[in-house]
Amino acid sequence: MDLLFLGKVLWRKSWILISVPLIAAFAAYLFTMEIPDTYVSKAQLATGFTIQDQVQLTEEKFNSREADIKFSNLMSSMNSGLSVNLTSYRLLLHDLDARNVAFHRPEAGSLITTSAEVKKVKQVVEEKLANFSPLASSDPEFDLIDKFLTAYRYNYNDIKDNLTIERIPNTDYIEVYMAADKPELAALGANAFCEEFIRYTKSLKSERSSESVEFLKQLSDAKREELNKQLDKQRDFKANNNVFNLEGESSIKMAQLSMLQTQAATIRSNINRLELTIKQLNQDIARLSAPTASKSNQRILNLLAQINEMNTRYVTGGSANKVLLDSLNYLREELRIEQENSLRQGPSVTPGYTVADLEKQLKDKEIELQVARNDLSSVDSQMRGINSSFYGYTNKEAELAALQKQVDLAEKEYTTALEKYNEAVNLQMTSNGLRIVLVATPPVNPEPGTRLIIIGLAAFTSLVLCVMTIIGLELMDGAVRTPEKFKRMVNLPIAGIINRIDSRNFNIRTYFNQQNGNEETEMFKSLLRKFRHEIESLNAKVILFTSPRKRDGKTFVMFSLSYVLSLLDKRVLILDTNFKNNSLSQILGRGQSDLKVLDTRKHKLLVSAQGDGEKKTEQEFERENSYDLINPTKYKNIYIVGNSGGGSESPAEILSGRDFTHLVSLLADSFDYVLMEGAAMNDYSDTKELVKYADKVVAVISAETSMKQFDRESIQYFKSLGRKFGGCVLNRVDTKDLKL
Repeated sequence: MDLLFLGKVLWRKSWILISVPLIAAFAAYLFTMEIPDTYVSKAQLATGFTIQDQVQLTEEKFNSREADIKFSNLMSSMNSGLSVNLTSYRLLLHDLDARNVAFHRPEAGSLITTSAEVKKVKQVVEEKLANFSPLASSDPEFDLIDKFLTAYRYNYNDIKDNLTIERIPNTDYIEVYMAADKPELAALGANAFCEEFIRYTKSLKSERSSESVEFLKQLSDAKREELNKQLDKQRDFKANNNVFNLEGESSIKMAQLSMLQTQAATIRSNINRLELTIKQLNQDIARLSAPTASKSNQRILNLLAQINEMNTRYVTGGSANKVLLDSLNYLREELRIEQENSLRQGPSVTPGYTVADLEKQLKDKEIELQVARNDLSSVDSQMRGINSSFYGYTNKEAELAALQKQVDLAEKEYTTALEKYNEAVNLQMTSNGLRIVLVATPPVNPEPGTRLIIIGLAAFTSLVLCVMTIIGLELMDGAVRTPEKFKRMVNLPIAGIINRIDSRNFNIRTYFNQQNGNEETEMFKSLLRKFRHEIESLNAKVILFTSPRKRDGKTFVMFSLSYVLSLLDKRVLILDTNFKNNSLSQILGRGQSDLKVLDTRKHKLLVSAQGDGEKKTEQEFERENSYDLINPTKYKNIYIVGNSGGGSESPAEILSGRDFTHLVSLLADSFDYVLMEGAAMNDYSDTKELVKYADKVVAVISAETSMKQFDRESIQYFKSLGRKFGGCVLNRVDTKDLKL
């Protein structure tokens, strides 16, 4: 389904896309009328992660990756539960203090307490605030404190849901937003959160810096002494074992060994090349000695000469000699077989070489191979000598490597201890960089966006749901509906399109007599005339109308087509060959009792000839009485040959032994068009049995149906008809769908 079609479908149903979001927005407006105003206050913190305004002992460069990690850690700490608990304590103590104007009051009956409980709660909360103690369910006073926090609406969820912490992108600042139902409460909550978090952070840093700087200094001194001891031990070993030039001598030996290894690899490559050359020379000598190759080549040359001579004779003779062409094809096949046999024997030897030449080359290569093998043996002997000289250095190198490893380990430990000492000194001399740079103040006006956002989300969500629902229904709809969709699903040519009209009071004369009908009527007449033009372009007189399913509209299409053809003074004969449903006979027959029909019970109709004497009688009967089957209708130039209907026989059984083809040809001589109707292909075989009597076959398919397995089989049969298939008529297309 293309996007243009979906867009047109959505445009056609725009009244749904407009009305539903409006209803949803109005409902959201009604539901949010009781929501109280919300005030938001903002405080701002500076972290010092990206701005160094303090004295540093070490020259540290700014590291954006490290700064991002610090910001992530800080945001995680600020969103922790402890900071929210400390803010809850501050707000509860404010409302419990008689000197302050309380922001919240417990609702009537929600909190029954005494002055002693209030005093105890204030004492416990102050202790927890001073000791940075979160409210845990294991605390003895948990139920009491939680009761007060819930009554005053300062519990954990109340604070956490109204608190927002964000970093200003690409800056050193963090913003803290607090939402509340009173402006003073919003400002106090934001400031209290920032103050308590800074106090808690300073406490943590104080604990971390309690690590003794002196201890780290002693540790670094001890590691430095250990490093000096290892260096002295390494120096003594080198002096006692005279290994100062060990590395230089080893390098020279390694260079010699590398050169010899390269030389040995080159010699081995040369040996491999010589061995392959000797092998190839032996094969060439054997191939030249074999007589089969020359015979095969001679045979190929003879065949080529014969083919060229015979091809010249065939072309000069006008390329019409069938016998000569068969002989030529036989020789070409024999040439192909000889060439394949020649290829299987392998490639031929280079021309100009004799067996004696190849044997001389073979002896030369064998001598070169022996020389290369002797050189390789000499190089291998030299490499073994150099490898044996390395054994004397093994023990000294192992001991020296062990000493070097101890020196490296001692140096690493000393460096680590020194770095930790410098970090501790730097941390001790620096203070906490987190500070408040913007104190939260009570906002003047409430936030206008909350209610509008809810209403907007309701409208947008309902709009999206409507769009998705319409698109989903369109995607799940398997009906043909439009000509474009029909072409994609069926891939058959369309001979005509008929839009859906109200057939309850259908009068085709009224439709065509009125000058200015409604849009549906005018489109029906225009589409029917286009279909008439396509039928005239088929250049066929006998046309069979069929459909995959029952009630696809064959009768309606045939009747309408007959009428518009009669408007051009075309004589139209309708053969009602739908023996399962004689709707055409019922509609067009003037009197059902006098209707002359095709019937198996009328034995004198189309009786087969038996002998020469009876054949003349049949021919005379056909000339004189075949037109007696024709029934005039109330429409000018439209005639019908009906059937009694209701029979269980197929057309092949009804017309068995009868020259129906001759009857059709006799009737077609007196009419411009002969239209036949076949039963539904999904249910009956009638259409397939009637195809041989028609010049063209036209399929009527309803746009209201979806393609099933039986429909696909019928469509495949239409494709198999080839040029005899005259196209499809897409019937009952919604007028609105034709505008998509």
